[in-house]
Amino acid sequence: MPPLATDLAHLLRNRPELAAAPSVEALERLLARPELAVPVLLALDADCQTVSQAVQARGGETTREVLAGMVHDPHGRLGEVLATLAGQGLVAIDGDTVRSPHRPGLWAHPFGLGRPLREFEKRVTAEALKTVVKAFGGQPVGRKADLVSRAEELLRDGDAVRTRAARLPRQAVTLLESMASGAPKLGSEQLSYGSLSRTHPVQGLVDAGFVIRDGWEYEMPAEVALALRGDGWKPELTGPPEVPATPRPESDGVGAALAAIDRVEALVELAGAEPIAELKAGGVGVREVRRLAKALGLPEPEAVLWLDVAFAADLIASEMGEHLVATTFVDDWLARSPGGRWRVLADAWRGLPQAATYRVVGCCEEHLEPLPPPYMFESGAGQIRRAALEALRALPPGLGTDAAGLKAAVGWRTRAAMTEYQQSAEEFTAAALREAGLLGLAAGGALTTLGRTVLDGGEVTAFFPAPATTATLQNDLTAIVSGIPDPALAALLNGCADLESRDRASVWRFSERTVRRALDAGTTADGLLADLARVSAKTVPQPLSYLITDTARKHGAIKVSPAPSVVIATDPATIAELCGSRSLRKAGLRQIAPTVALGTLPPEETLRLLRQAGHAPVGVAPDGTIKAERPQRRRLPVEPDPTPALDAARDAGLDPGFDAEAVARAILKGAARPAPGSAEAALQEAAVTGECIVVVWQRREHYMEDLKATPTTVTGYCHDCDDDHTFQRAAIKKAYLP
Repeated sequence: MPPLATDLAHLLRNRPELAAAPSVEALERLLARPELAVPVLLALDADCQTVSQAVQARGGETTREVLAGMVHDPHGRLGEVLATLAGQGLVAIDGDTVRSPHRPGLWAHPFGLGRPLREFEKRVTAEALKTVVKAFGGQPVGRKADLVSRAEELLRDGDAVRTRAARLPRQAVTLLESMASGAPKLGSEQLSYGSLSRTHPVQGLVDAGFVIRDGWEYEMPAEVALALRGDGWKPELTGPPEVPATPRPESDGVGAALAAIDRVEALVELAGAEPIAELKAGGVGVREVRRLAKALGLPEPEAVLWLDVAFAADLIASEMGEHLVATTFVDDWLARSPGGRWRVLADAWRGLPQAATYRVVGCCEEHLEPLPPPYMFESGAGQIRRAALEALRALPPGLGTDAAGLKAAVGWRTRAAMTEYQQSAEEFTAAALREAGLLGLAAGGALTTLGRTVLDGGEVTAFFPAPATTATLQNDLTAIVSGIPDPALAALLNGCADLESRDRASVWRFSERTVRRALDAGTTADGLLADLARVSAKTVPQPLSYLITDTARKHGAIKVSPAPSVVIATDPATIAELCGSRSLRKAGLRQIAPTVALGTLPPEETLRLLRQAGHAPVGVAPDGTIKAERPQRRRLPVEPDPTPALDAARDAGLDPGFDAEAVARAILKGAARPAPGSAEAALQEAAVTGECIVVVWQRREHYMEDLKATPTTVTGYCHDCDDDHTFQRAAIKKAYLP
């Protein structure tokens, strides 16, 4: 591929949402949209943000030489940082020139500095500038331009500025340090409206010449902040902070990964057999979580983790906001190899925006509010989790740390999340390590072999043992399967035995009740013995063979037919016993013949009562044959999305495995321009610019925003219907920008 196409393909892999652009011109407009760039920029490390601010401080265009003079770069990272920014479409590099596609203003205050004094010249009165000049010992005479020049000269004497600042009252010094270190402006949200008293700290800073009032806002000029920060101050490209690490035992993580697969499988089986109740307000309540944890034999926080992961992996989904039910994707997931199953879970967990074991949201420690699982919400935990994993990845194998040791490295990699969610940041880091351990990505604060392979983009299938296709049947009526059982083997054992334990090996136990369950499902004693012999590592034990044949001999001695229910027995004494049993009083049985009794309940309820009383009845179909009762497993239809990392690609209308090179060539080639004023022209414009659009569909106008266009459909939020809509693109005959 030509160099331009190669660079464009690299950009599309980093930002697949840009693939919606039909041409280079449209791509440039997408790159220039700050609302698309800001989330990308905030997800980058501190050094990338520093260089981006330097470019913006120079008006959006500068040179490498100027940038090198603006920052302190002891480790020589400037070239690497510029390459990272270029790969994200945040700067364009042409020889020595570095250009940003965004106008100045992408950063409100680059380097935490206010506006230069020159920009105040036309905004404030001469009296305000005279106050600055007089405060620092100058002669406040002349025009505003002269006053600005004199103030700039006075503020170059950093020692004098810092000496004067040290004489201020304590409250004023505290506010001065805050404004100089990164918050140069105070507005109405921080201060009450109207004139402030002469004793207010900010008014004291105005009188002392450190701050200028501009309307209702108070701002520290950049020259003042630089003088206070020290002579020769420059932002530093520090590189990732060193993580304090200690030796840890190396682990492949496979044991924990197999346990994770097993626990999620148990959860989805439970959700398929008995849907998980939701609260009216949404989510699974504390009581239901406790029930699940007890059924799965897990601590409650771990049960919540698997709920979140299964929901994110589309293995369970909400049915009308009332229950969580296993989905149709479960069968596809179970049919995959162990490595494939685990990769779905690991990718789903890495993409979660919240911390599953610390599900809180709030502005401060006093207002942290726990939210019930499994619905997603933004809390900063996702960014912190990914930064923590990257920090662990930077450590050599065999070294690990804890949440406190990761604090600086995580803060460097995701400064925005650590600042915005500082009240929970340490807990989020600890939750990331805890959950990574349960998934097998980490162990003891160090990445496992599995975890390092995933983060490096490698294949994990070879680390997992092949699914077991045989079981060891024992004389104590148990079946033991080492590792993960093959889906067919698991289905066979689940149908005729109860799963007792899950670990490196799974144990099933046979009983008369479980064998009867298999017989109720339509199998025969001979068929069940043949199936078990086929999967057994040795001959079927005699005790198990006797159990199956004895249970089959008694099975079907009682038959229940509808009308509303007719109970038929081979032995007249059995009918007499059933009619006189106190435990079957609810069935209302009445003997009408030596081997026949009529009941007042439907056949299903009569069968249930008879089984509770210890009998082995069978249902009879209308044609007189035995009715098989196979266990019902609910599956909610969903469109599976097992790879959350490609959500942006799907939003852009791309296939999950989209060919970035092919898309790059198509963009460079350019699409045919639609006729001006046509519906297609309006759709392309809205998809690229983010503007609202009116789409006429079935003679109704839909005022839509956040439009996403694919080659065949357009999707967006409709204000008129208060819902998301997807329309066939070819069928839209009229659309226009309001």
